[in-house]
Amino acid sequence: MAEGRRLTADVVLFTKQDGVLAVLVVERGKGPFAGALALPGGFVEPDERAADAAARELAEETGIAVPRDRLRRFGRYRKRGRDPRGAVESVAFHAYVAGAPAPVGGGDAAGARWVGLAEFFGVDTAVAFDHREIVADAIAHRFGFRYRVESVLDIRFPGG
Repeated sequence: MAEGRRLTADVVLFTKQDGVLAVLVVERGKGPFAGALALPGGFVEPDERAADAAARELAEETGIAVPRDRLRRFGRYRKRGRDPRGAVESVAFHAYVAGAPAPVGGGDAAGARWVGLAEFFGVDTAVAFDHREIVADAIAHRFGFRYRVESVLDIRFPGG
């Protein structure tokens, strides 16, 4: 990892609700992107592995515990400007849980809930950071297809 770059871990957790594929999201309780939907995740602590941080943050922010060995790493995200706080690189993980356990917002999340993909990718849904891209990549890795929005010009970006 580049000097001065901070590391985060994000989790794309899928389930089916009423026959619809859904993703677990949190509502950001503070800036940047306060109030926007985001993936459960956060900063990796010193001497902590990214997978351990992913499992810890998932449990802290949603109340849903998934063992780290069930989290599948699928990508690293480090584009300049992806996080307004500076150089932040994210390691992304995905998993699927059956039965859609009810999430409970905690930690620095204002809330947590399952959302269908149509809502998550909806042009009127405020989504933080590059989390749309991360979820689209997770869908491709997990299920083998790409989920697309009609037009990137129609997406409402928080604070923009």
